[in-house]
Parts: sequence; C-alpha cells; structure tokens
Amino acid sequence: MPVPLHAARHGSLRIAAHRGFSRRFPENTILAFQAGVNAGANECEIDLMLTRDDQIVVMHDRTLDRTTNGFGFVADHDLQHILSLDAGAKFDPRFAGTRVPTLADTLLWAKQTDTRLAIEMKEPERAERLIDLMIGTLRELDAFDHVAISSFDHIDLLRVKELEPRLQTEAILHHRPVDIVASMRAGGIDGVSLELNRFHRTDAEALQEFGIAVRLSLPLPEKLAPFWQGGRDLLPMIRSCIRDRLVDALIGDDVDFLRMLGASA
Repeated sequence: MPVPLHAARHGSLRIAAHRGFSRRFPENTILAFQAGVNAGANECEIDLMLTRDDQIVVMHDRTLDRTTNGFGFVADHDLQHILSLDAGAKFDPRFAGTRVPTLADTLLWAKQTDTRLAIEMKEPERAERLIDLMIGTLRELDAFDHVAISSFDHIDLLRVKELEPRLQTEAILHHRPVDIVASMRAGGIDGVSLELNRFHRTDAEALQEFGIAVRLSLPLPEKLAPFWQGGRDLLPMIRSCIRDRLVDALIGDDVDFLRMLGASA
C-alpha cells in the first residue's frame, strides 16, 4: 500500500516528486514519475487539465507552448492531437518523443508501482466537469487508495468531498489564514500544503492536533543557499519538525535533496 496521507503518525515521511523528478526530467510525464520513484520518492504530484473532447490529461499549464511542441490552449485541442505532441524535447533533446500522459495512464502506473499521487486540479474553465470526470475515472480504476486531491480552490475540494467522501483532499496555501484549523475543518480538508516562506511550527502543531496532515513545499537547494550562507539556515528547523512528527510530506522538484533532508532528520 502507498505511504498514508498522515504519514507522520505512522513514523514515516512522504517524499513527493513535484510533477515527477522535474529538476532532471520533463515534468508531468511517466518518465519523470518513474525517475522520481527510482530516486526514492514514494509520491508524485501531478496536474490535471481538460481537453476539448472532455478527456483528462496530465499537464500544468493552460497552454501547450511551454512544455510541448504544440501551441495554444489545452482546452482547444482534442486528446488525439495532444497525445501526438512531443513533451520531452523542449526540456532536453535527449527526451524527444516523450508523450503527455492521460489521468488513466498515470493511475495505472501508480497502481503498478504502488506509488501515491497528489492530484492537483488545474482546470480553470470547467472545474466542475473535471471533478465529475476525475471521480468517474478513479471509480472505474478503483484508485482511491493511491490518491489525494489537491487545489488552491478550496470550494472545489469541498465539492470533491461531497461527491465522493472516500477521497482525501489537500488544500494548497500560499497565505497564512487567521485560524488555519477552522478554515480547513470548514472544508472537510484532510491535509494542507504549505510553502516554506509561510510555514510556522505553531500552525503545524495545531493542524496535527486536529488530525490534518501537513505537507511542506521546498524550493530548490540553491534557493536556500543564501540563507545558510548568511547565517539563517532553515534546514535545522525543518529537520526538527520532521523529527517531532509535525510534517507528513516534503514536496519539491529535486528528489535527491528531499531524500537527503528526510534522512538527516
């Protein structure tokens, strides 16, 4: 079974590869997901968008331009066209021929490798349709044990919970609510993803006390280097929170860094 959402209470830690091992491999591809697992991740974060013909693809952006050799909005193209695109060459010519996966492809991979997926809903125009189709796919493939659903839109997460109570939800925050626990409980949220620059030990303690999992999002190590070079090393605080079981997951683009940090806690 995959590592549980509330990993800390079981004495474990989720290592979540953000869009797969996206530092070294083309993001949101099966190649990147497998590379993350090979490097020691036990979870992969993926992003979902809807095609014109109501198919769910794993892609972060609304447009095809940044990560593929296609152009325009994902929502303006059918699945067959998107599957024909190259999703690897722009990252590195070595990965030419890598394809955009569907949600179903990725769920089947997760079940085969027994990997947890953090599924982020990115679809901005037809969020309700995405939710309906996503839940249908999860039911069809019986993948509930392998996923948690995340979003910046906590109203969407509430709708997910109402439609399928078996699903766990993770709210992504880039701000610090006045009462983080009350806010999360109002939406029936199971876990919270916090950015390092908005992470406070007292919030993590409060969330854990009320049974809400804590995921800490970390930047690349070179982004943290100026802090320790300037005498403001943040890693001891992170290690302390991991040791005290206040953090259930570390997520970031560099799986090697996440593993090193988790192992040194």
